[in-house]
Amino acid sequence: MKAELLTGICAVLSVAAPGNVTTATAADAAPSVQTVAVDYPIRALREGRQGTVIIALTVGPDGRPKSCAIASSSGHGDLDRAACASAVRATGFPPLADGSDRIFMQKAEFRIEE
Repeated sequence: MKAELLTGICAVLSVAAPGNVTTATAADAAPSVQTVAVDYPIRALREGRQGTVIIALTVGPDGRPKSCAIASSSGHGDLDRAACASAVRATGFPPLADGSDRIFMQKAEFRIEE
C-alpha cells in the first residue's frame, strides 16, 4: 500500500542529492531534492501509529545507496524499517568523483491526517 494513494495519509521521505561534504543534510546539499513515497506499514496504519524517523543513508561513490541506519527512532520498529527500506530504493544520486561514500541525515514523517 503506497501512502500517496490514500487520502489523509502522509508518509514521505525527502532525500537530498549529494553535496561536497562527508555528512550532508538537506540544508547543505545540492538543491535537487528527491521525494520518495514510503510504504506506510498496514498494521501501523490500522493502529493509528505515527512518528518521525531520522535516518543516516550511506551513498556510495557510484551514486547508489549502500546502507541505512536509524539515527533517531520513531518508537515503532515497523515505521523505522519502512523509512530505511524506501531510502535504499532511492535513485538519482550522481556518482561522486572523489571515490568516497557520503552519509545523509534525513527525516521521514509518518502522519495520519484526519
